[in-house]
Amino acid sequence: MIQITPAQVSPELASFFNLSMPTGIRALAVLAGGNAGKILTDNPAAPNWAFVWEADDGTLYRSGKYSREILSEAVTLLRQEGLVALGFRAGDSNVKLFPPAPTAGADCLEFERPIGASDLSPYLDGLPAGYSLQRMDRALLERSPKHEENLNRYGSLENFLEKGLAVCILHGAEVVSEAYADMEIRGVREIGIRTWEGHRRQGLATIACAHLIKLCEQDGSRTYWDCVRLNAGSVALARKLGFQNERAYRLLAWFPTTY
Repeated sequence: MIQITPAQVSPELASFFNLSMPTGIRALAVLAGGNAGKILTDNPAAPNWAFVWEADDGTLYRSGKYSREILSEAVTLLRQEGLVALGFRAGDSNVKLFPPAPTAGADCLEFERPIGASDLSPYLDGLPAGYSLQRMDRALLERSPKHEENLNRYGSLENFLEKGLAVCILHGAEVVSEAYADMEIRGVREIGIRTWEGHRRQGLATIACAHLIKLCEQDGSRTYWDCVRLNAGSVALARKLGFQNERAYRLLAWFPTTY
């Protein structure tokens, strides 16, 4: 099992992964150096199989002809660093190769929003008094409550500033809601939102996401959304903002062995 860097990814290895995989956009972001993670294979130049692990959410993407033993070795190795999750759709025959006894599982949904799919203008205004929206620069990223998470997801703030987009809502000088768009992958950017306790249920997430989607579309990018099915608020927000083409998948997770 060989670990390689994004600079060592061959066209043959890159072709193993695509946007049709559950959250496949993240695997491609790791391969392109936008998201932090690890790339494992048997042969970088002429791979029989390849795995991509996205460090932030722990998903391990698999492709090619691999055995139960190879997958188990990879999961065991990566659990020393963090959570490992395997995503699959109904009918995926490779589930029989998964390690036994996952620690947790979840049913998930992913969506896409074509450029101009719906009118965002009703959601661009309406901030409560005392709140303001700004595009995030280095200073705001460093002040973010998500600072450590961002370093884990992107590797460095420099990497995100070069490849990503983000907006935040401030309450005074405090960052209280943040919407992020990862690097553009084949014309698509994944977006995510978080609003902090004490500032929820005021429409902040809707406004921040609408502004971020507008920036992405001005940049020529479609947008992608992913969430756990039980997160009714996230599902409703995606639909409200014009996300379409809902696709279901399931995640099984193995917690880190360092716990």
